[in-house]
Amino acid sequence: MNPYLEQCQVERQKRQTDPVDSADQQRRALEWQRFDECGWPNTRLEKWKYTSLSSLEKLALPTALVRDPGFVMGSQDFLRADGLVISWVDGQIDLENSSISELPAGVEILFWSTMTPDERDKFAQLLVQSRRLSALGALNGALLSEGVWIRVSPGACLEVPVFLIHQTSQSCAMHLAVVVEMAVQSQLTICERWMSTRDQPTHVNLVTAFHLAEYAQLTWIKAQQGGNGSYHTAGLWAALLGHAQLRLYPFGLAGSLVRHDIQVLLQQPRAECTIRGVYRVCDREMQDFHTSVEHLAPHCTSDECFKGVLDGSGKAVFNGQVRVALDAQKTQSQLANHNLLLSEKAEINTKPELEIFADDVRCSHGTTVGQLDENQWFYLRSRGIEMETARHLLVHAFTREISDAIPHAGIRDVMNQWLGDDCYGA
Repeated sequence: MNPYLEQCQVERQKRQTDPVDSADQQRRALEWQRFDECGWPNTRLEKWKYTSLSSLEKLALPTALVRDPGFVMGSQDFLRADGLVISWVDGQIDLENSSISELPAGVEILFWSTMTPDERDKFAQLLVQSRRLSALGALNGALLSEGVWIRVSPGACLEVPVFLIHQTSQSCAMHLAVVVEMAVQSQLTICERWMSTRDQPTHVNLVTAFHLAEYAQLTWIKAQQGGNGSYHTAGLWAALLGHAQLRLYPFGLAGSLVRHDIQVLLQQPRAECTIRGVYRVCDREMQDFHTSVEHLAPHCTSDECFKGVLDGSGKAVFNGQVRVALDAQKTQSQLANHNLLLSEKAEINTKPELEIFADDVRCSHGTTVGQLDENQWFYLRSRGIEMETARHLLVHAFTREISDAIPHAGIRDVMNQWLGDDCYGA
């Protein structure tokens, strides 16, 4: 057993003595057993072929129980826009810097640490599918330390976003969960920021589940900004009923190793899913996005596009799948991945896939890998723009197409700024 798992065993034994309900202890034991059966992810597995967790294996990361007294909250750029704020520090809810004391009508927010045994049981049931996306999901179930459950009532439409801001103050491992339940004709925007204010070993192991009822609309933006030594593994599972709309905007901007597994099920007619994402790497960073959109009913639509920028010796993986079931006639789906290589040492492994069993569909997929356009470069240089500035402008223009699609103006402006403040030089 590697040092990381040895520490997980220690943390598991601590939780066995926690004053929690017996049902929760039983669920944790079953999840640990499932993790033991699945095994630690390694490059012999097809889905982990290009992504090695060997550096994480060497870290014996404890669960942070006491907040570092010298910790200072980092920049809250997202909060230029009004909204509800849920602040986390080291995997624990930070009520002092949260603003959820007065919730709008039709919105309920629960925390795992204060849930009743019945609520914990329902919370765990809603996370079953997201925890099955990888072995790390089972590990999350065994070692869960905190979770957030957001419930939106029928017809409730929040005009302001809900911000989930997570920061780390010390070297630790955090196993967290987020569940969002959207009732009929409800609307919500969620904006997450996961950041490290210090360069130190950390691991966030996150599972997320979205449940959208008929005509519900959910917009989700996530900015992942880890420091050197940070690891972020996340599984997101979403189920959409008839006429529901889901818009996902994941941005993998920094971190030693980042892995996202995203699965969306379009379960009833006229459900719609849009995914727009950016990943960027430099030095020895690694970003890995595995996505799957499953069309299970007729007249559903999906539109997915990821853009990657790779510099230095950075590596990235994109594996996007679209599956169209036999009965999912009249499906419309687009899948695209575009990559910009800024260094000869940068490496991208990209694989968009279509699996179609219906015969009356409109589906397309494609990928590109290239360098900066020489004509555009020459145009800027010929007008007196310095080399690094011209390079920065072209890279920013390449990624801005994604961030410009964010419907919320305040969040869109912040994301455009962060994409401009990149690791490859301003």
